[in-house]
Amino acid sequence: MTAQTTKLIEMDIITNQGLDGRMRGAATWMARVLKAKESQIILAIDVCHIHARATETQRLSIARRQDCLQMQIDRLCESASQFLGEDWNEDISDNLISTTDIDEGDGEDVFSDTFHPQDPNYSDAVVLPLPSYLGMQQANRLGLLTMVDQELRLREGQANDALHELRVLLAHKAVIFQTDVRHARTYNMTTRAWGKVGSADVKVQRHAAIYRRCRKQMIALNASGNTLNRYKMLRKEDLKISATIADPNARGHRDDTLAWFWTMDVPWDTEVNDWMSECKMIAPHVNTG
Repeated sequence: MTAQTTKLIEMDIITNQGLDGRMRGAATWMARVLKAKESQIILAIDVCHIHARATETQRLSIARRQDCLQMQIDRLCESASQFLGEDWNEDISDNLISTTDIDEGDGEDVFSDTFHPQDPNYSDAVVLPLPSYLGMQQANRLGLLTMVDQELRLREGQANDALHELRVLLAHKAVIFQTDVRHARTYNMTTRAWGKVGSADVKVQRHAAIYRRCRKQMIALNASGNTLNRYKMLRKEDLKISATIADPNARGHRDDTLAWFWTMDVPWDTEVNDWMSECKMIAPHVNTG
């Protein structure tokens, strides 16, 4: 059975939700919170990558994104009481679960888990009010166990989406090595080719960070051992692709071990880019070492 996307899981929850008025709309609200969290991660990474000599236009772009994200966060926080109850944020600093305490050895967190509600200076670091951040004890006190189950399902969809993007991006990166880098004959061609590699690396970093954050929140939701065994820890070496093996005919790489997520049945978009046919040839030769 193909793993489901976040959208499919949200639709299933909406279709099968009960008559509880408080829970109606909760799945959609949480799905929007998850998207805001992804925007936070991407923005935090982009802020880290911005050059000290960035142009005014580049800095303005970042400032606008921070402003838009903060407005989105404010709206989500304002509507939180509809689903979490009026007293969800009482003693929040004491009850908030910090997943920085969940050390998986990946060393990939790009921001801390400090709660800064409605503070424009922290739009890319705000911890949004989801059951996985409030903690199981607080969720139980607030009667949110149904939302806990729903968030865990949505997190699985989010993980599936992130792993899908990683597979596509890594395969595309292998294609870049096989075509652009391999056939670059001038300095300008080489510069452009490695520029494409760098761009792909940033996108890989974004989705890897989203997956890692997602898995940590699964742990905070007391995900089962079977779930965590399926959604394994993502290490740096899992994301490596060597230029020497981008050529599917290269000797000595046919027995390379694939990273665990290459064999998962993750969802695929209905529209596939033309280069995916090449990716299917290259993916089995990815070097994870």
